[in-house]
Amino acid sequence: MSRKNKIPDFKTIEEAREFWDTHSLADFTDEVEVANDVQFTKRNNLLIPLDLEKEDLKRLRIIAGQKGLRLNDLVTRWIKEQLRSI
Repeated sequence: MSRKNKIPDFKTIEEAREFWDTHSLADFTDEVEVANDVQFTKRNNLLIPLDLEKEDLKRLRIIAGQKGLRLNDLVTRWIKEQLRSI
C-alpha cells in the first residue's frame, strides 16, 4: 500500500518556496480539486510608474526575494506602512 503525499501547511512563504523548489504538484494529484466556477473581479487600484535607477531596482528585487515577496508587493507594503505612520 503506497503512502499518499500531503501538501503541508506552511507557516511562511519561505517554507512554501523551499518545499515547492523540491516537489512537484504532480505528486499531489489526490489533493487537487478542479475549480469549475472561478470568477475574477477587477481591482480598483491605480498603477504608478516609478523612475528608479538600475541599482535601486536590483536592490529592491533582492530584498523582495529575501522576504519571499513579489517586487510589487514589497513596494506596496512599504508605501502603506509609510502612509499609516503619517
